[in-house]
Amino acid sequence: MSRRIKRRRHPAACHQRTGTICHPLALSVFGAMLCTPVSAAEPLSSVFSLHGFGTLGVVGSNEDQADVVSNVYLQPDGAGHTDTWSAGVDSKLGAQVDARISADLSGVVQVVSKRGHDGSWTPGVEWANVKYVPQPGLALRAGRTVSPTFMFSDTANVGYANPWVRGPQEIYGMVPITYLDGVDLTWNTGFGGAINAFQASFGGNTFDAVGDTEISGDRLWILSNTIEYDAFAMRLGYLSVDLTFDSTELDHLFGGFSALGATLSTAGATTSGQLASALADRYTVDDTRLEMISLGTRYAPGNWLFLGEWARISDAGLLPRTTGWYATAGYRMRKVMPYVTYATLDSEARSPSGVPLADVPGDLRPAAAELNAALAAALQASAPAQDSIALGVRWEVLDSAALKFEYQHIDIGDRSAGRLGNIQPGFEPGGEVDLLSVTFDFVF
Repeated sequence: MSRRIKRRRHPAACHQRTGTICHPLALSVFGAMLCTPVSAAEPLSSVFSLHGFGTLGVVGSNEDQADVVSNVYLQPDGAGHTDTWSAGVDSKLGAQVDARISADLSGVVQVVSKRGHDGSWTPGVEWANVKYVPQPGLALRAGRTVSPTFMFSDTANVGYANPWVRGPQEIYGMVPITYLDGVDLTWNTGFGGAINAFQASFGGNTFDAVGDTEISGDRLWILSNTIEYDAFAMRLGYLSVDLTFDSTELDHLFGGFSALGATLSTAGATTSGQLASALADRYTVDDTRLEMISLGTRYAPGNWLFLGEWARISDAGLLPRTTGWYATAGYRMRKVMPYVTYATLDSEARSPSGVPLADVPGDLRPAAAELNAALAAALQASAPAQDSIALGVRWEVLDSAALKFEYQHIDIGDRSAGRLGNIQPGFEPGGEVDLLSVTFDFVF
């Protein structure tokens, strides 16, 4: 495994940033739609349709040494240290154009504006694909599709379609890849009153993340099978991806351990030198395989709603083996649904987390101590652990709009920052955080 992570770029023909609405993939899909012959007697409105959705939200936090963010990889700051209250965590606006080209051919482009890794609201293309249905129950898509990682991944950006203010981060914060460029297949069959849906997706994704980091996911496979019967549904999923973290900070950290290892070995401290070099290899994320299995259930008898998901990701360099789950219960009373969610997330501790200073020659100890401290901070940031309980209410104020209120209490793990972002030097693991969120979700 190379210790120096090479920055990967898109081919020259697709070198435009994926965060802009002029992404060539979107243009090619639009071109396919517009170049399809349309009968003169068929009005344009019967081919194209436009839909929109959005969320106006504000969240407050009592944590002053870190921020609540929608995803630690995708948002630089939020509510807490930066501002007690933030409107940038949950707010977003999206538009979707659907094209019904023929009975078996269609296309879709979805553009979403939300606060990104650099703090901007630059619109990004989330979906841009063409769908072909060769026979009833079988569908093939090519282009940019949603990454179907969890039960609510398809509607992650559409707050109105989700019961909570935001999906439980103990699960929905595990994998930051929201879309993939590639192909997928969906096969629906029915038997005995039940519906079975199998989905297979293959592709990749490269995107900028917080902290001058570029994350690449190559050879991404997502397989899932969902069975629905009456009010009950169960989903089993599997994900495999080769991850690369391209980060100047991590390059310096692991390069420093490699250099320290070589210096220690030359100085005669062979055991410590080998350990320092092994640390660089152990925690580098360079084309490193990550796997995840997940299980989700939904049961909605009458006015009740019960949801639950469980997932586990494998050890992948800097990322430890992590397990999370949540359970939600709600009860609909006409236009109001109170709900409660309990969630937990735990990561396995890794060792070694540094070079023992007692085995390091005196003149090299300051450098070794600095590297040990930087590695400990990186391991803490990449090993989330927390428990949370959320009490909320959803109110259907209009046929296509909902107002949500949610209070959440989070217990952070003893050696972790949980799912908090923008961690400050004064942050102490093992604390408690209280959040209050209000969102207005709408579709049109």
